[in-house]
Amino acid sequence: MSRFLSKNLSIFILGMFTFLFIAGCKESSPNIPEWLPKLEIEMDKSSFEGYVLVRKTSSPGAMIMYDGNGQVVWFHESDTVLQRVCTPYKESYVTLHDKTEISEVHYNGDTLNHLKWGSGGFDREMHHEILKDSDGNYVGLTHEYDLIDFSSNGGLSNDTLKFDGILKLSSDGEKLWSWKLTDYLDPRNSENAFKMKLDWGHANALSIDDDGNYLISFRDFNEIWKLDSSTGAVVWKYDGSNDDRGYFGQHAVHKSLSGEYLLFDNGSPRSKRVSRAFGFKESQNGNFVNNLNIELPDSLFSWKQGSVYQFETNKFLFCSSMRKKLAVTDSLGSVLWMANTNEEYYRAYYIQKGFLN
Repeated sequence: MSRFLSKNLSIFILGMFTFLFIAGCKESSPNIPEWLPKLEIEMDKSSFEGYVLVRKTSSPGAMIMYDGNGQVVWFHESDTVLQRVCTPYKESYVTLHDKTEISEVHYNGDTLNHLKWGSGGFDREMHHEILKDSDGNYVGLTHEYDLIDFSSNGGLSNDTLKFDGILKLSSDGEKLWSWKLTDYLDPRNSENAFKMKLDWGHANALSIDDDGNYLISFRDFNEIWKLDSSTGAVVWKYDGSNDDRGYFGQHAVHKSLSGEYLLFDNGSPRSKRVSRAFGFKESQNGNFVNNLNIELPDSLFSWKQGSVYQFETNKFLFCSSMRKKLAVTDSLGSVLWMANTNEEYYRAYYIQKGFLN
């Protein structure tokens, strides 16, 4: 069961979307709205058979699927402005409409569930990531606030610190579990907590490992943490320091199809102006081994946002948000396909062709 949780993106990638594609056939027509963003294919050395799913967050919001020629094959419009990230599953996707609303939506457009802040155990604003586990519970990143004595750091004795947490809700909104950063890291002993008190750590990704535990990305720490999903204890932290340069401002950590932890290493806008896919594994002695490094060309450098997902043994889909580009590379970094957009998509997911014929 726990293996299913960490493989939800893999299941998504394997193309288990019969109704989505049927709906796509119906909606994919000459009447496609003009406001849907266009894809301009810039390079096509190796066409792919599947589709790219992205999320338009500006009004009107929409989920959009393109084929390798840049044509819209399916879309679902939202009547509200959407948060950046959703999580796709077999028959539905889970989404944050804003920081106070969780929805689960079937690919035919039906809303299967809707939870709103202030009701039940939904007592925190959510951001960046919302997941659904195999028990039908929703797990997401939260904003947390505490009063901290920063007088020894040059601040006040009751300064307000904003940081991150995790909240798990049942399908009917009951609070099942919660976690917050300050229970496991003392901000008074953190070198930059006072300077970063308006957004300490900036968690930007959450995923579920094969064993059911959580992976959380702290962008401003340049670290991935693994958390025990029952006790909240920190199982390990990793900053890529055994690599020649580590990673910087990373996004979209998850378990890849090949079984390593995979993330989008943004690179620093000041000193490390290269974005890349960074993959690593935990060895038997508890150390970490960097076993994948796909450097992107300058034209795909994205110092913030972005994602990478593996969809075949030797193919990886990148979202270069700041460059407004989508790209497919091989494991050596050769660009096989690239498209320009007029949107800063936060992530891009790959769907294997199987039902749209």
